[in-house]
Amino acid sequence: MTLISVLIWTLLCCCFTGKSRGQVTVTQPGAVSSAVGGSVSLSCRTSRDVYYYGGYHSLAWYQQRDGGTPKLIIYRAINRQSGIPARFTGSGSKSDFTLTISGVQAEDAAVYYCQSFHYINSQYVFTHGVDSSDVAPTLTVLPPSSEELQQGKATLMCLANKGFPSDWSLAWKVDGSSSSSSSWEESRSPGVLEKDGHYSWSSTLRLPADQWRKVGSVTCEATQGSQTPLSETLRRDQCSQS
Repeated sequence: MTLISVLIWTLLCCCFTGKSRGQVTVTQPGAVSSAVGGSVSLSCRTSRDVYYYGGYHSLAWYQQRDGGTPKLIIYRAINRQSGIPARFTGSGSKSDFTLTISGVQAEDAAVYYCQSFHYINSQYVFTHGVDSSDVAPTLTVLPPSSEELQQGKATLMCLANKGFPSDWSLAWKVDGSSSSSSSWEESRSPGVLEKDGHYSWSSTLRLPADQWRKVGSVTCEATQGSQTPLSETLRRDQCSQS
């Protein structure tokens, strides 16, 4: 019988978002082996429950062969990525998850990572076990609607799509300066792990309509670590209703 080795890394510390740091420890076994045709179960345990939103647990599994590009195989704990063989199944909840490979094949010899997303102390924290390159998100700034302006309010939305990792921070600038008025409100939605392993999220800026009418432009800026900031600007005079 042919014996293959499926290698698993142990993740001890993670990437963070928010103004102060939170920490999650992720534990996986060091290595397991299986004969071709056999079955193996790979465990992933987190020190805190993963984020549960919209009926799913925010945990993914990746496969990396011989230092190549990591490939998403399971998302939302139990869903197989398109094209992944049915022998790969995910299960688990809260802080205890399992990847099972039934009918192991020789090509399954690889390093497997679990990646989790958490909401701790009003901050979003995710573990970053995958050796994947940073991907800048695509930014889109949406203007307030004419109906909302008639009600004396203005809400702008910045959509950040297909970025990696999820600790890209979004910030608003109004006429080139950071938004700081006490009558303005900023909020950000949690990152959503997409099927392709990238993240999407959004940020909103709310201000009175009369102040919006005095604005020349608004800019949504995305930053992440030492990466070059990414920005998208919307000029008020480009809007059909201002």
